[in-house]
Amino acid sequence: MDSRSRLANICLVLLIFPFLSSAAAELNAFTESLPPLNYEENGVITGYATELLLATTQAAKIDTNISLLPWARAYQTVLAQPNTLIFSITRTPEREPVFEWIGPISSRQIFVYKLRERKEIQVKSMSDLAKYKVGLVREMASTKDFIKQSEIADDKIDFAPTVESNMKKLFMKRIDVIVSQDWSAAFLAKSLNRKPDELEAVLLLDKQHSYYFALNNQTDPALVAKLRLGYEAVQKSGQMDKLKNKYLH
Repeated sequence: MDSRSRLANICLVLLIFPFLSSAAAELNAFTESLPPLNYEENGVITGYATELLLATTQAAKIDTNISLLPWARAYQTVLAQPNTLIFSITRTPEREPVFEWIGPISSRQIFVYKLRERKEIQVKSMSDLAKYKVGLVREMASTKDFIKQSEIADDKIDFAPTVESNMKKLFMKRIDVIVSQDWSAAFLAKSLNRKPDELEAVLLLDKQHSYYFALNNQTDPALVAKLRLGYEAVQKSGQMDKLKNKYLH
């Protein structure tokens, strides 16, 4: 479907559901700490995707409440509650039918990282990882994909609730390697007063997926339509590119 047809369908939904549209004045959004996309700084939830969502909801004239939670809790909350949104979430075949999708909002590259100084850790393939303690974050798509691809014993996997705690454990040498997005790894290293080049990417796991906003699939259709219109307006305005330059480069 081309962009004109999509916009026509969205407008038709808004005409069909005028009462739902006026009632859906508020959106509850949930996210995790995944800098620089979404994170808390000085008590304020910020980041590239956060600012993009706020620009989208402002264009759509929707009041938005954003809560920062551990990923597993945020994910389960949005699965259970209509008129809720989760970000930044990877769009995968398994997740496709359970959400309404808006985006993409960002590209995504997932690597296995080690500390550059740890010369004893040698990884050339997935099978090499069986010898090492691997740090993963619960319920993240990268974690699920990694577990599917690997044959690592359960006692070699260390689950963390957040990307920050996972990175801290790597620098403390409590684990040997972690699975992380490239830009997130660099940002987290800096936030811990470390240099990004202290990390070494040893294996590329995935670059085929992107990040999106996703809504519970029982969300009011008029609310979904308004958000899609808001996203397209922000995208066309050039604001999306400005935010990418601010946070991702």
